[in-house]
Amino acid sequence: MRRSLDGKVAIVTGASREIGAAMAETLAAHGCAVLAAHFGEAERAATVVERIRARGGQALAHDADLARVEANQALVARAVEVFGRVDILAANAGLTISAPFLDTNEEQWDTLFNLNVKGSFFAAQAAAHQMIAQGSGGRIVFSASVTGVQAIPGLSAYGITKAALRHMAKTLACELGPYGITVNALGIGAILNERNRNDDPDYEAHWSGVTPTGRVGLPDDVAQALLFLVSPGAAHITGQTLVIDGGWTLTSPLPPSS
Repeated sequence: MRRSLDGKVAIVTGASREIGAAMAETLAAHGCAVLAAHFGEAERAATVVERIRARGGQALAHDADLARVEANQALVARAVEVFGRVDILAANAGLTISAPFLDTNEEQWDTLFNLNVKGSFFAAQAAAHQMIAQGSGGRIVFSASVTGVQAIPGLSAYGITKAALRHMAKTLACELGPYGITVNALGIGAILNERNRNDDPDYEAHWSGVTPTGRVGLPDDVAQALLFLVSPGAAHITGQTLVIDGGWTLTSPLPPSS
């Protein structure tokens, strides 16, 4: 039976950890060949690739520091070399630094912007050049955050990077629309993952208590939203941010742990 993304090639950045891994595995399950990009996490990325291959999918891991422009260009070139084309970019790689505004320093600011904003911008640029050369359109999706929608104390610099990704989706959608390329963002809310559990052992309970759906988000919730935005059914959706937060941004209460 033909799957919705058979014959497509996807690049997923930040694919060695929970959300990115779920994205890579979900796209592969629906027919994509996947280049799973990571930075210095070869063992984790190999595990993701092995899971995809065990289910009959195609995947390859690729190590890249996406804060560097040339690394983004090489990432796309590698996908073309191995799989022949690029149809989907899930620009998911990013990092979080928590610090009060008055204590945020230049190094923290530069670290956040070099990966979250600069890396996503030039990954999209490299992918778009390839998609335009192919002449068959494409899909670009950025991993933004609810911190780019609602202000959260202690996450000023991080939230600004995520707001930038929302606006990036809008501006690139205008410029790339004539080429049949859609550009959207995911407004990711509280997600149960390793980092959040380490920061707060009761993370699930704390965030479930302030979320209208009564539960915390899971990596697969984000992966399914990505799947929709790159599916044939979303061909006329572009420049949008799809918020995956169980309704939290409707009122935005902070849990006791914050």
